[in-house]
Amino acid sequence: MTPLATPAFLRFAAACWAVSSLTTLGLIFLPYGFAPIADGETARRLLDPLYMLRVWVALFHPLFVLVGVMGVFAVRAAVAPGAAFTGLVFFLLWAGTEAVQQSLTLVTLNWTWRTGYLQSTDAAAHDLLRQYLQAFDGVSDGLFFFILVAFIVADVAYAMATWGGDSLQRTVAVGFGLAAGLGVVSALTSFGPGVFPDALMAVLYPLFQPAARLLTGVWLWRHSAAA
Repeated sequence: MTPLATPAFLRFAAACWAVSSLTTLGLIFLPYGFAPIADGETARRLLDPLYMLRVWVALFHPLFVLVGVMGVFAVRAAVAPGAAFTGLVFFLLWAGTEAVQQSLTLVTLNWTWRTGYLQSTDAAAHDLLRQYLQAFDGVSDGLFFFILVAFIVADVAYAMATWGGDSLQRTVAVGFGLAAGLGVVSALTSFGPGVFPDALMAVLYPLFQPAARLLTGVWLWRHSAAA
C-alpha cells in the first residue's frame, strides 16, 4: 500500500464508491420522470425540476468516482504501479472532461441560452438562441466521445491493477472489465449507428455498474481495516 492508504482515507473513498452507486442510479432512472416536451421546445427542460436535479447529479457524480478511484490507486499502486498509475491518469481525464461537460450544460446551456430563449420576446434573438441550442449537442457529443475513450482505458487499466487476490477483489476486477465493455458498447451505440440497438445500454448499464461500484466500496472498506 502507498502512504495515501490510511484507514480514514480508504473509508472515505469507500463511502464515495457507495455514493457513486446511488448517483449512477439517479443518472439512469431520473430521465424516466422528465416531463414531455411539446413541439421540440427543449429549452423548457429548464423548467423541469427532475431534469435540473439530474444535471446537478451529473456534475458531482464524476467527483465522487474520482475520490473512489484514488482509493483503489492507494491500495494497488505498490503491487501494480504501471496499471494503477495509468488508470488513475485516465480516470482524471474522464472526470475532468465530464465535469467540464456538465458545467457547460448547467451554465451555458441552461442558465444562459435556455433562460435567454424563454425570457426573450424578440424573434431574431429566438432564432439565434435556437441555433446555439442545436449546436450545443455537437459540442457535448464531442466531449462525450473523449469521455468514453478515457473511461474505457481507465477501466481496462484498473481491471489489470486489481486482478488477483481473494474472490471479492477478483469480482472488483471483473467489474472494472465489465465497465470497460459497457464503455465500448456505449461508444458503438452512440457513434456507430446500427451496430447495437439504442435500448441495449438501457438494459446493461443499470444491471452491472451500480452493483460494481458498491462492491468496490465494500472491498476498499475491508482494506481500511487492514491498513
